[in-house]
Amino acid sequence: MKWLYLVLFSCLLASCDNDAPQQKFVNQSDVAVDNNTYYKRYSGTIAGQPVVLHLSSDKGALSGSYYYVKQGKPIGIYFSKDTTIADGYLVAEPSATREDEREAIWKIKLKDNTIIGKWTSPDGSKTYDINLKEEYPTGSYQLSIWEKEDSIRYKADKPEPAATIAYKLLRGSSAMKNEDVQFIEKLIMHELGADSLNAITIEDCVKKQIDNYGKWYRGILAEEPDSNLGESWNNYYSGVAMDVIFNDNNWLVMEMSGSEYTGGAHGNYGVSYMNIDMQQKRVWNMEDVMTVDSNKLNLLLDAEARRYFAIAATESFEDRLLTDKVIPNGNICITPTGINFVYNPYEIASYADGIITLFLPYSQLKDLLKPEFKQRMGIN
Repeated sequence: MKWLYLVLFSCLLASCDNDAPQQKFVNQSDVAVDNNTYYKRYSGTIAGQPVVLHLSSDKGALSGSYYYVKQGKPIGIYFSKDTTIADGYLVAEPSATREDEREAIWKIKLKDNTIIGKWTSPDGSKTYDINLKEEYPTGSYQLSIWEKEDSIRYKADKPEPAATIAYKLLRGSSAMKNEDVQFIEKLIMHELGADSLNAITIEDCVKKQIDNYGKWYRGILAEEPDSNLGESWNNYYSGVAMDVIFNDNNWLVMEMSGSEYTGGAHGNYGVSYMNIDMQQKRVWNMEDVMTVDSNKLNLLLDAEARRYFAIAATESFEDRLLTDKVIPNGNICITPTGINFVYNPYEIASYADGIITLFLPYSQLKDLLKPEFKQRMGIN
């Protein structure tokens, strides 16, 4: 599945052959490491309940997601510095439905590979302990993050207008087996469109994409009259980023987000997923997981959408959404206990509604799941 919404990919890249012989894979021990940029997997408890948290540091800016082991549904969380305490952070946990704008808040201390603190409910009535530590049990993987950012001036002697292009890519690490590093590198090369660019490494692929993006950007602005070049809307942006959603039982589920601004009132953004089976060395797509052409699946998605948006059974979807029914779009995220069906802005709802995630547990999908996937997940 290709990156979403990015001019970088939609305009410049063609489809790729996954087995092209020119691709070259590097051992991550040869890749420079920024100690302030990293991925870490934490496990422990919140309110005494087992949880797993995936944390990314982007030059010190933190982001992540976590899930309760019994529930399995990923919850995105957002970090800001707590200036009242050393190593302190405040974490916002969005509400579970679109109609509820209240957020649970964490107040934590992140130090020496541990996270300790308090979780407080949205109404402030409940507070629970948070106790997490960095761990990589068998079947999970220590990954690294590789970043690249470049600024492309329209004219070399003027700082603006300019385009910024940025990458944050998950990669293997020296703690992994070489065959696993090579497998991940190969997948990322494929996603980046290395074959269409005749690139032999991820670094080479990114360099060529930046060069092509610069040519495209300068070509677009060359059509603008000189009187418009000072306008802020000519400062374009294009970015791709990867984050971990699930990293256990030899699964690596990666979220790939893309964002762009090419003038106008606002930019575009979206996410897609790679459901990587490190055990079988394959990527599972929606058609591999379940029977898709099913009225039952559509009804389940409709029911979850009504719950998420608080749409009464007597109301039409079109009174609230951009569609009269919710159908699967192939953009799924495999979790330990169910499937996230993910819809980007304008797919079923407005831009203001953002990315919509509808979670269906395996207990509801059981009759639709394919035998091979059931066996892989241990579903009876």
